[in-house]
Amino acid sequence: MSNLPHRERTIKDKPVKKNILSALFVLMMLLVAGSAMGQQSVMPSHVTLGLLGAIIVFHTGVLIGVIGTLIGAGGGFIHVPVLIIFYGFSPQHAIGTSMAVVMMNAISGTFSYLAQKRIDYEIAIKFAVAASPGVFIGALLSQLFSVTTFSLIFSAILAILSYYLFSGKEFSVVRTKASQAPQMRYLKDATGEVFSYAPDMSVGFSASTLIGLFSGLFGIGGGIIHVPFMYSALGIPVHIATATSHCILAITSFLGSIVFVGLGYVDLDYSVLLGIGTIIGASFGARLSLKTQPYIIKKVIAVCLLLLALRLLMDVL
Repeated sequence: MSNLPHRERTIKDKPVKKNILSALFVLMMLLVAGSAMGQQSVMPSHVTLGLLGAIIVFHTGVLIGVIGTLIGAGGGFIHVPVLIIFYGFSPQHAIGTSMAVVMMNAISGTFSYLAQKRIDYEIAIKFAVAASPGVFIGALLSQLFSVTTFSLIFSAILAILSYYLFSGKEFSVVRTKASQAPQMRYLKDATGEVFSYAPDMSVGFSASTLIGLFSGLFGIGGGIIHVPFMYSALGIPVHIATATSHCILAITSFLGSIVFVGLGYVDLDYSVLLGIGTIIGASFGARLSLKTQPYIIKKVIAVCLLLLALRLLMDVL
C-alpha cells in the first residue's frame, strides 16, 4: 500500500466564516428549543443550601477543579456522582447542574488558552458543530433515567475511567482505505513553538457526534474523552488537543446548559458555587501538576473514581 503525501496548510489560511455561521445556526436552534421547553417547572428534591452548606459546596468545587486539571478533564464526571450521593440530587438535576458547572470551567479555561494561542479554531468550531446535535439529543434522552438505571450505568462509566487512568493505556484509530491522506496543519503558539499534525477530520466528526451525545446524556462535558481521543487517535499534539478541547467544550456545554435550563434541571446556587470553586481549583491544580508525578496522581484518582462507583452501586442494590 503506497503512502499518500500529506497536503499542507496553515491554520490561518482558510477563513472560518461558514463554520461560524453553522455554529450560530445550531446555537439559535437550541435557544429556541430551550425557550420552548422552559415552560416546564420541575421542583428539586435535593438539599437546600445554608451558609455552611454553601461553604462546603464551594470547597468541593475547588477540590474537583484540582482533580480535573491534574488528569486533564473538566471534572463533570465527579460533579454528577457527588451531587447524587452527598446532596440527594435526582439524576436529571445532577446532569443539568453539572453541565452548567462544566460550561463555566470550560469558558474560563478557553480564555487562558486564547492567550497561549494553542487553540485550533477551525477544528474547534467544526467538532463543536458536529457534537451539538448529540448534546441536544442526549439532554432529552437523559429525562428517561430512573435513579437505579442511571446509577448502574454511571457506576460502570466510572469503573471504565478508573481502569483507563490506572492502566495508562492509549488507543488509536486509523482509516486504512481513505481516498486521500489528511491535510498537514501548522499552528504557532504565543512562545513561537510550531506544532504540526495531520488529523483525520472524518474520524473526528463522527467521534465528536458520539461524544456530544454522551456529554448531554451524562452531563460530564466530554473533555475526559475528547482530549485523549484527539491526541491518541487523531495525532494532535497534547497541548493543542487540550486547548482545542476546552474551546469545543465551552461551546457544547453552553448549548447543553440552555437545554437543561429550559427543562428546569439546573440548580443556580449549586452551579455558581461549584463553578467558581472549580475555576479556582483548576488554577491550583495547574501549579500542583508541575510539582507532582502524573502517573501517581492518575492512579490515586482512579482509586477514588472506583470508590465513587461502588458507592453509587451500594445506594441502589
